[in-house]
Amino acid sequence: MLCAGAGGRQVFGADAARPGGGELKYEEPKYLSGAVYSLDRKQLLFRFKRAARRSGPRLDVQRDFTYPDGKPAARERVVYEGDALVSFELEELQIGASGSARIRRAAEHPAEGTIVFEHVKERGGRPKRSTEALQEDTLIADMVGPFLEAHWAALQRGEEVKCRYLVVPRRETVGFTFSRVAESTWQGRKVLVVRMAATSPFVALLVDPLFFRMEMAPPHRTLEYTGRTTPKALVGGKFKDLDAVTVFDWESAR
Repeated sequence: MLCAGAGGRQVFGADAARPGGGELKYEEPKYLSGAVYSLDRKQLLFRFKRAARRSGPRLDVQRDFTYPDGKPAARERVVYEGDALVSFELEELQIGASGSARIRRAAEHPAEGTIVFEHVKERGGRPKRSTEALQEDTLIADMVGPFLEAHWAALQRGEEVKCRYLVVPRRETVGFTFSRVAESTWQGRKVLVVRMAATSPFVALLVDPLFFRMEMAPPHRTLEYTGRTTPKALVGGKFKDLDAVTVFDWESAR
């Protein structure tokens, strides 16, 4: 469900669909790897890779999760036009499910529009569809890291920052609230710990809060996070949602 990404800062409005020229908000890093561990950090569960390719104002991002032996587990494909999210596709290869969310923006008001969801629960299944009005600060996993960076000052002041999060399997967006928890250290670096919790009490019963460790020094990159991730865990012969520790290897970034 969730996995923080990396890149620039999120914008809406007139700058959201600017033409090519200059770095796009989610363009960097063009490559980033990471690892997903069990909550006790003793077992490597999956490897993560983000790769971005730009063509003019269009940016295509692919995020792959693989088992340690290289077998694919899940895949996310993202398309941005300028700095605006255009589409998000999810392949849950472990269970044969797939789906997408496509953004139809109003020509005169790019921050307004409609989200069109489609999801297939299993291979060969019949797709289910739904639509929802696009709201400001609607995110996917690839946008969470940049969103936190853009709201660094507010988080430092102890303010709450809210967003809507695209959940393709549910064919809807869900509200989340970010808040500062503490300052700490991580591998010798000073970090700010940020909590991401469901705004709705009902959703909070289904998804535990996530915790992000962001470096205090600029550019405030997300170093790791603990909580729900995209691949699932095989438990008792069935695949179930997985809470884990995802660590990003910024040395691999390029």
